[in-house]
Amino acid sequence: MKRKTIIITSNSLDHEVQILTNELKNRDFIVKHFIPKRFIANVSDFKEEFRQINPKIGLVRGIGIAPTQKIFYRLDLLSAIEKIGIRLVNSRESLEIASDKFLSSLYLKMNNIATPKTFVCENNLDAMNAFEELGGDVILKPLYGSKGIGITRLNDKGFAENVINTLYQLNKVFYLQEFIEHNNQDIRILVLGDQAIAGMYRINNCWKTNIHAGAKMKPLKLTEELRELAIRSAHAVKTEIAGVDIMESNKGYQVIEVNSTPGFTALQKVSNKNLSKEIIEYFLNST
Repeated sequence: MKRKTIIITSNSLDHEVQILTNELKNRDFIVKHFIPKRFIANVSDFKEEFRQINPKIGLVRGIGIAPTQKIFYRLDLLSAIEKIGIRLVNSRESLEIASDKFLSSLYLKMNNIATPKTFVCENNLDAMNAFEELGGDVILKPLYGSKGIGITRLNDKGFAENVINTLYQLNKVFYLQEFIEHNNQDIRILVLGDQAIAGMYRINNCWKTNIHAGAKMKPLKLTEELRELAIRSAHAVKTEIAGVDIMESNKGYQVIEVNSTPGFTALQKVSNKNLSKEIIEYFLNST
């Protein structure tokens, strides 16, 4: 009898979701894609949706970007799925921490992991005070988001005031992080459980180092120090499958963030390992 599992995703046509699905099918699994935004929760019988496939474990590849109420509902769905006995990788708790830049930074710091000095606030005057406190050169980020979208560098007081006042009118939360000089490059490391599987440099001609911002990949030989730092960072935010972003500065290594639904397409181009195979093998062996 074929084994069964689910992949939780915001887009079943996503290229990486398809690759991971095929990896599972090649192992004789029946795979169902669970898309939170299209799910109708039957509170009287929540197990009904899962009764036919009856998975023991599910792979989480994201719940999508949405307004706050919808995000809370989608996280609630993950909680409900776990409540009926389906183990999720990564867990609902992991997704909540890693996708919230405030919580992620806080958990890193609480676990004695070097991370840039950061202030989070709601008021525009407080945000300007934080701008000054951080030396007048900061990275302003959305509290939730990925791929470098919405990230702005503020290093001019007048420009900072304009941006902050505009966002204040839009009822945004301010996440302000000190700018770290990093020679326009950073490091991405893929962590699976207690192992750092692969890493790469991301190099750009500007301060943004996201692949979606035009950064190029370069192979990275992982040192023991980097392996340990990446694994500790993933554990700090309770994440089993993680993409850990690290900058090398004059203060040493600084962990920028931990991604709980890491992409692997770019990293695969500079790695001699089959990363989708590694991810699925970890996923299946983690039950």
